[in-house]
Amino acid sequence: MMFNSNRVRTTEKIENQFNIVRTILAIAIALGIAFLLIMTVSETPLADFWTLLSGPLENRNSMITIISKAIPLLFTAIAISLVYSAGQFNIGAEGAFFAGSVAATAVAILPNIPTIIYIPLSLLAGAVVGAIVMGIPAVLYTRYNSVTIVTSLMMNYVALYAGLYVILNPLRDQAAGFEGSYAFQATAKLPSVFTNRLHIGLFIAILVVMFAYFLLNKTTFGYRILAVGNNPKFANYSGIKVNKNIILVTLLAGLIAGLGGSVEVLGNYNRFMYTDFTNHGWDGMMISVLCRNNPKYIIVGALFIAYLQTSADTLNFTSSIPPEVINVVQAIIIIFVAANEFLKRWEHKKIVENSQKSLAIGEIN
Repeated sequence: MMFNSNRVRTTEKIENQFNIVRTILAIAIALGIAFLLIMTVSETPLADFWTLLSGPLENRNSMITIISKAIPLLFTAIAISLVYSAGQFNIGAEGAFFAGSVAATAVAILPNIPTIIYIPLSLLAGAVVGAIVMGIPAVLYTRYNSVTIVTSLMMNYVALYAGLYVILNPLRDQAAGFEGSYAFQATAKLPSVFTNRLHIGLFIAILVVMFAYFLLNKTTFGYRILAVGNNPKFANYSGIKVNKNIILVTLLAGLIAGLGGSVEVLGNYNRFMYTDFTNHGWDGMMISVLCRNNPKYIIVGALFIAYLQTSADTLNFTSSIPPEVINVVQAIIIIFVAANEFLKRWEHKKIVENSQKSLAIGEIN
């Protein structure tokens, strides 16, 4: 048993090492293609490429921007990683994030609410609505075997257009001069920390990441989630209620995504001013794939994507490089990271060599 367990641990170690190598190579390839694209449109490609790599580190404001951009991504990436860990391709985090911000707005503009409960009540409203948006596709899947990726995509648009109707009709401030809600009550705004561009949502996001890691790795519920994701038939045979756990983890994911929308709108705005999706849900999907649904790496992944986005903004101000270059870089990275066969032969070869060595040692002993 000891021999077999050692071999399994070594195999897992090799797989983790190749996941890291695969990610690093994907980033390197993407940056190489980005440099080629920059060469075709820039008169100073080396300088612009250096700006792409180091621009956000050149001043304090850019570094604060990176952290600020990463905060909402932590919520959506964790939400996606939870449902993906359960084997569910629910892409409703975008709609849950948007709907959560609308729900938080509906509470944050109300007058005469006791100051001490303004923020908790606003955040709770966003979280509950987010759970509903992501939870409906899970219920449809478990009850009617619907295709989750389709129903969750449709729910995104239900959340978008229903939310815009609420904002542009009963909650619209006609005196604002633009399409926006009434202003938030001052006590509903999230307090700033360190600087007026950061807020306590940073700590909430970090706590959410820690909670997700603990949940998946240290609890029986987390074990059930992973078991359902790895092999639902075996999980069901083992006595795990597959459908129940799919619904529960999806509701939790929606709650987190909706909470993220609430934190973003209450931390950075004085009123609701979105007119479309914010793309935080889609970026969260990208981060989850990049980090292979492991909360341990979500913070690094969110900071990396926020860094690229800040680089795009910097390039846009200092050169003629279109920000779409960064979108190309992100897409290429995800393509290679998600390509399971990328470096698979080399990985398989190393695993076989390790198994042969282990067998030889076992025979000697």
